[in-house]
Amino acid sequence: MASPPDHDGAPAGSVGTARLDDPISRAEHERGLRRATLAIESVRDDVQQLAAHVVALTDELTRRLDGVEPHPAPAGTPAGPSAGTVEALVEAALPAILERIRINDERSSSRVLLGDAEDKFRAPSQGPDCEALLPLCEARCCTLHFALSSQDLDEGVIRWDHGRPYLIRQRPEDGYCVHNHPERRGCTVYAYRPRPCRQYDCRQDPRIWTDFARRELAPASPYARKEGPADTELDLIERVRSRQVALAMEGFALTTHEAERRRVERAGRATAGPGVATGARAAADEGDGKPVDPGG
Repeated sequence: MASPPDHDGAPAGSVGTARLDDPISRAEHERGLRRATLAIESVRDDVQQLAAHVVALTDELTRRLDGVEPHPAPAGTPAGPSAGTVEALVEAALPAILERIRINDERSSSRVLLGDAEDKFRAPSQGPDCEALLPLCEARCCTLHFALSSQDLDEGVIRWDHGRPYLIRQRPEDGYCVHNHPERRGCTVYAYRPRPCRQYDCRQDPRIWTDFARRELAPASPYARKEGPADTELDLIERVRSRQVALAMEGFALTTHEAERRRVERAGRATAGPGVATGARAAADEGDGKPVDPGG
């Protein structure tokens, strides 16, 4: 006997065309994680803006009530006359203070990492002949850390570390990217590789080579291969600004059908067949470039 319909005519145990006990896909699950992560970032930004207001107001009150310049001026530095209302001067000071707070936050290991909002398929290659170097270097660049972009996340092919969003996921046993073939060292998702993989140039990177011209590799250390050189002040300022754009694009992707559009584009590229036949792709063997089921 068929299950009796409920009050709106749908079969019992379902909502419209979906059963109540239907499992969610990996794509749906990760979309929820991305939305929650973006909400946390929004709260973090609100706290930073509040902190900037507090600092700006405290500085102005220090000048007016104590008659001295606030830190980092030397203690006891006389303050000049105030040329405006407290509100106006606080608002004028906010941009510089907020940027300073965001720069300090950029150094924090707890922040969400998101790649630049640039189209990776238009990124020019800047590195050497990876295929020719692969037998020597064994793809050491695939042990480096970097963040994925909203474009990568929307496609649903490249895996990311759920413990540190959105760093590319790496195997704990050898530190290589999970998409790197453990024996042949080629990329198994070469057609969908992130923008850093397309633009990275290893020739001057001391984590890879001590002397590229002589093909002398740097010592293979699990502790030295991960992080790049320390950022300069200008690097941090640029990262802060790029981060704001990347977060805006992430919000756009999650509130529109951008992710679905990119999945359709990815399916179209897979149907059209291999379009890249040079470089490290050939080293990945017959498994390279095939799309990964994003519903996993």
